[in-house]
Amino acid sequence: MSETIVNQLKEIIAEELDVNIKVEDIDENLSLFEDGLEFDSIATVELISLIEKHFEVEFSDSELNPEYFSNLKVLADFISTKMVSSKREAVSVINS
Repeated sequence: MSETIVNQLKEIIAEELDVNIKVEDIDENLSLFEDGLEFDSIATVELISLIEKHFEVEFSDSELNPEYFSNLKVLADFISTKMVSSKREAVSVINS
């Protein structure tokens, strides 16, 4: 699932984020910040907004930790975990 999310993140970055990077130029192991894709704070905030929209998840303030955005693989694992958690909460509410 995380590999699929990595590919979706690459497409979001290349097609919807104003960073002028092609999908094929995005290495999922590179940092999103310095010495990597070099996202600034504006690009990072836009990416968070796009992630919330595309994956139907919501980041809490405590989850806006640079550690979760260290590279696309780490971010994809985090999104995957949030998606599973959201589904569990939805099923729990339905079954209540």
